[in-house]
Amino acid sequence: MRAIVNGKLVDLPNGATVEDLRSKLPEIGNDDVMEEGFGGTKPLKNNESLKEGSKVWTVPKIVKG
Repeated sequence: MRAIVNGKLVDLPNGATVEDLRSKLPEIGNDDVMEEGFGGTKPLKNNESLKEGSKVWTVPKIVKG
């Protein structure tokens, strides 16, 4: 299965979840994972699986100091 993550094409196993994506791409860390779709952009939870051809973006969490 292939998905576009932060503008890069990434090969993932079928049925890969957001947790699998985090383990494959450690630079994502604890960033929020957003999926781009026809109805707009929605945040994904850790246990949600990605679909073939998904366009996914990561957004760093905002830390107030």
